Amino acid sequence: MSNNGKPDGNMSKLALLRQNRSLSKKDTSETDIAAAIDGYASSIDTKQMEADIARNSAHIILIVDNSGSMEETQYPISQEINEFAVRQAVKLYKTLLSLTLFNDEVCPEFGKQDVKQFVPIRPWSCFGGTNIYDALISAITPTSSNDAKHKLYLIITDGENGGSSHSIEEVKSLISSKIAKGEHIFLLYNDESGSLNSAKAYAEDLGINSNNAVNFNRSGDGIKIIFQTIEDLLDGLRTTGAIPSDWAKAITAHAANPLGIKARETKYLSYK
Repeated sequence: MSNNGKPDGNMSKLALLRQNRSLSKKDTSETDIAAAIDGYASSIDTKQMEADIARNSAHIILIVDNSGSMEETQYPISQEINEFAVRQAVKLYKTLLSLTLFNDEVCPEFGKQDVKQFVPIRPWSCFGGTNIYDALISAITPTSSNDAKHKLYLIITDGENGGSSHSIEEVKSLISSKIAKGEHIFLLYNDESGSLNSAKAYAEDLGINSNNAVNFNRSGDGIKIIFQTIEDLLDGLRTTGAIPSDWAKAITAHAANPLGIKARETKYLSYK
């Protein structure tokens, strides 16, 4: 203080008070920012988040024909499975993935694998016949209501049953029990005869709703479009709880014009 009662530098007590108040406001502002961040973090309802994740959990069960007539499809299908897993892994929700291959024998490749720990797969060999009844019994039976909220079974084939040990009656009974539990079973059928309704007729023989069956063309982007459709089905279930009525639109359009219809560009990370 100077002898005249003013602070050094000729600053009055009032000016000094105003300066201190200004500094105090600045400090308070910084403290408020930190408090706001802490408040936001503490406001997250972890129980609600856990409930949302559980409500939107899904199990995708792929049942894929690798008989001799499916030669060359193993490359795009395995690639699309890898890419599908990577794109699902970046999402918050839990997604499990199972794969069963079948020809004369049934080969469970992996079951209920969390896509966040997914190990990319390699193409398989295609040979032999089409024991689809045995494959359906093997792949569908182990699934449980505790696995996930939504369950989608995708059967990809180009042929009808060969020498299965299980009967069509067993298959229809099992499929009926799963549908009654609200699970969804789809048939993707590559019929080279050109019959547009063959997938629906085949689905009815298996006990699958004909609306859940579609003929696909393996040429061009046919396989990629199938897996984009699977993602659309899954998104529809997670957002509305129902299968989109036009779920097969892209597959049908491609089957009618395989050289003119392309898959859409993906907006998610892709496996390389």
